[in-house]
Amino acid sequence: MRFDPDRIDLVWKKMRRGAVAVLGLGAVWAGAIAAGPPPALPPAEALRAFRLEPGLRIELVAAEPVIVDPVAFAFDDQRRLFVVEGRGYPGPTDGQPAPPAGRIALLEDRDGDGRHEKRTEFAAGLTYPNGILPWRGGVFVTCAPDILYLKDNDGDGVADERRVVLTGFNTTKTPQIRVSHPTLGLDGKVYVTGGLNGGKVTSPSHPARPEVAFTTADGRFDPTTLEFEVLGGRAQFGQTFDAYGRRFICSNRHPAMHVVLEPSHLRRNPHLAMADTVQNVSKVEAAAAVWPISRVSLTADFIPALMSKPHTGTFTAASGVMVLGGSALGPDHVGNFFICESAQNLVQRQVVRADGASFRSEPAQPGREFLASTDPWFRPVFLGEGPDGALYLADMYRREIDHPAYVPEESRGKLDFESGKDRGRIYRIVRDGAAARVRSASFTTADLVRDLEAPDTWWRERAQRLLVERADDAAVPEVERIAMAAKLPEARVRALWTLAGLGRLKSAVVQGALRDAVPGVREQAVVLGGGRLDSDPSLAGPLLAVADDADARVRFCTALVLGSWNDPRAVTALAAIAARDGGDRWVRAAVLSGVGGRLEAFRAAFARGQSGAAATVGAVMEDLGRVLGAGAPVAACGQFLGQTLGGDAVWRVPAVLGLAEGMRTRSEYKSKPPGAALAALVTTGNGPTAAALEDFFRQAAMVAMNERAPLALRTSAIALLGHTEFSRGVGGLGPLLDARQASELQLQVVRALDRNGDARGAEMLVQTKYWSRYTPQVREAVIAALVSKPAMIEVLFAAIKRGDVKAPEISSVRRTQLLKHANAELREQAAALFQSLEGGDRMAVYRSYREWLQAPAEAARGAPVYERACSACHTFKGAGGKVGPDLSGVSNQPADALLLHILVPNYEVAPAYQAITVTTQDGRAISGWIVAETEGSVTLRTAAGPEESVLRTSIASLSASGVSLMPDGLELTMTKEELSNLIAYLKTDAVSAR
Repeated sequence: MRFDPDRIDLVWKKMRRGAVAVLGLGAVWAGAIAAGPPPALPPAEALRAFRLEPGLRIELVAAEPVIVDPVAFAFDDQRRLFVVEGRGYPGPTDGQPAPPAGRIALLEDRDGDGRHEKRTEFAAGLTYPNGILPWRGGVFVTCAPDILYLKDNDGDGVADERRVVLTGFNTTKTPQIRVSHPTLGLDGKVYVTGGLNGGKVTSPSHPARPEVAFTTADGRFDPTTLEFEVLGGRAQFGQTFDAYGRRFICSNRHPAMHVVLEPSHLRRNPHLAMADTVQNVSKVEAAAAVWPISRVSLTADFIPALMSKPHTGTFTAASGVMVLGGSALGPDHVGNFFICESAQNLVQRQVVRADGASFRSEPAQPGREFLASTDPWFRPVFLGEGPDGALYLADMYRREIDHPAYVPEESRGKLDFESGKDRGRIYRIVRDGAAARVRSASFTTADLVRDLEAPDTWWRERAQRLLVERADDAAVPEVERIAMAAKLPEARVRALWTLAGLGRLKSAVVQGALRDAVPGVREQAVVLGGGRLDSDPSLAGPLLAVADDADARVRFCTALVLGSWNDPRAVTALAAIAARDGGDRWVRAAVLSGVGGRLEAFRAAFARGQSGAAATVGAVMEDLGRVLGAGAPVAACGQFLGQTLGGDAVWRVPAVLGLAEGMRTRSEYKSKPPGAALAALVTTGNGPTAAALEDFFRQAAMVAMNERAPLALRTSAIALLGHTEFSRGVGGLGPLLDARQASELQLQVVRALDRNGDARGAEMLVQTKYWSRYTPQVREAVIAALVSKPAMIEVLFAAIKRGDVKAPEISSVRRTQLLKHANAELREQAAALFQSLEGGDRMAVYRSYREWLQAPAEAARGAPVYERACSACHTFKGAGGKVGPDLSGVSNQPADALLLHILVPNYEVAPAYQAITVTTQDGRAISGWIVAETEGSVTLRTAAGPEESVLRTSIASLSASGVSLMPDGLELTMTKEELSNLIAYLKTDAVSAR
């Protein structure tokens, strides 16, 4: 896992303030070093360590010494394999210049046995090259700060041409966080990932062009003109297109994301408050499960701030996401995601399905990975498709794959970042029993046209690229036939874009594609036709017709296209799409981004066609109100409010809420009290009367408290009440803070009180009858609201002084926020209130025990101490209770971090582990921590082991102590020597794992 070094270890740094690090437990680590890490395996043994999906086989393509540290690769037009070697990784951590150790190797299989045994050093002297793409006989290579073009002009296999085509990509972060993954799109542009980085990009070939500055974003450039533009998405190290041109990316804990739209779409309407361009397709973070078969430690295991949030068993280093377009694994694998997880030595396969304007994906075989290894040196980082339709995999083969910068400095010396720098492998995966497939790499126009219909993406992409480069008009008639009648829809799409690249795409072909039986083909026809609407009126009718297409994504793409067409008919079609699909936030963004200058026309058209579900209409009207409030003339806003207040339609509450939120963004209302913006509309000629507005807020209050009203409508009403005077609005919502209410309602009340900003709201939040009953999730939201404004902070401090709120209930992150507040008086109060936590009696106990960490400890003698003192609540090495955090992942934590959490359990209490007591209507009391909650029930994990679910209607009371379930004074149950042995025992798992 990779973290921003400027943000990690907040708790750790606070622990260390004014003290010298005490690593201790030298005897334990000496034993680990003596035992040594698992040795590297030779390729033949590494193959035997794999567990691959049944029915497939994995073969070695190349290994050291032929290649070293492969991080990317590509096959050129002649089927030669270019490999990018990241030999310099991880590089110096002391600010020294990056070593020019990176290379590009040209590999060839001269004897046809599938092993690429011949190596030519194509290019050397690079710092951190990380991506490659063949182009016009050469290759583009990403190597920040540059994108290079390298070419062998004399046929000796060595690049004699080296040009910087683009430069200015940032190199301020670690080597794996840089521009990468040059990938050719259907449109002939080269797409690159930003690597969670930015830059000020220029082209040395075009010095007169202004620089393109950006912070964190992906981009693309025209390989001919070298014009660069910023795109949506913030990929780290992974980018892929499916056969229909949809772009997917990944980052560490987000295995698969879809770039749904681009910033250029959103810029059409500056008052549309949406910046998102990416949808998480896979599950992410703690929900993104993996099933490793190796025993390895992760970076998160070394970070005290993440002690209660172990990352093992979830994606923590997702990279190289790829949509497979090759057929050599069988039809069930085509179109699937394949994702590397280098930190846990595996590759996961996910099956993708459509979901409105975007997609969803799930692991193909939960509980078993597509490919996993027992060898902890196996480090898959990149995936690609070969000319044979097989899946190819780059294995960097390192002892440690992560960068030292993301490991606390105190722990870096325990890790071996150097071993493996002389190793690396590339593998091929195909169907078991499949014979080698040989296909002629012909360069004739006729054969290239034929290859557009090939079953594998590699050949179709090669054919399109070479045909466009060649610009041979003789190919056009046959390419048109493929676009209209090819058996494979993927071939029809590729042919359409080939014609576009040749400048020979006819209107009749586009119109035919708009009627194609496969939605993906129609989708691309919409994209291609949309760019021609202004110049080709014959496309207007067919494009307007697909606004009613049977497929949701086709309708979505139509909305994006029509939003850029300045024709009244577009507004009617957009309103129809909104009425049908407006429940999808991406559709609302597509529609509203395109009606910025014609809002009234759209509102009228939408009102005429309001036949959709109530929730859909409400979602559209809320966003429309927000756009109007942010940018429409005040008179138009008053008219919208006046037209909205009458009647009882459920969409009226969200519509007024959107209008209020939009108007609050205007400079003239930002400093005004709640309700000022809507009240100002009463004075407009077209606005409502004050009495009508007053009555509407009364109705909203009734809806908020109505248990029979839909939950979504109630949350909208609560939010709206935050936009008026306290006593008329949120002042009456206290009963909804009760733990028997759905958490969605409680959280919305907290947000409304925060938005309202009245100190009386803070007084409500800290009332004992509510405070003691908050669940951890709600309490975190309450605390966030209480520390957001000085007036509310004063209320919080008063509650702490009274004892209604306990100081340990305020997390260390929030305490730091208060201790560093800009207001000196608040800083002083915070220092006094939190003194016991930052340096009180428990901290004195901790300091008195730290010296024992330097003494030799016996891990074996710590086992019975663990059994006696910890096992009832904690799991370690697969055994124990489940009330507290699983300790199996803490073995790499610094010894004094463990000591701190044992002796000062309330120093940092994760919300999930705060003690909760539920008393039911029949008098039972259940204590534990909440593992799940829904609108109707709460589930607790108890010290007895089983989980208990309680209906909210059965709860008589719920109280949350806000402190750890783990008691103070554990040191009183054991000697200092026993405590030292206990910590040694907790760290023994690190010995076996490394």
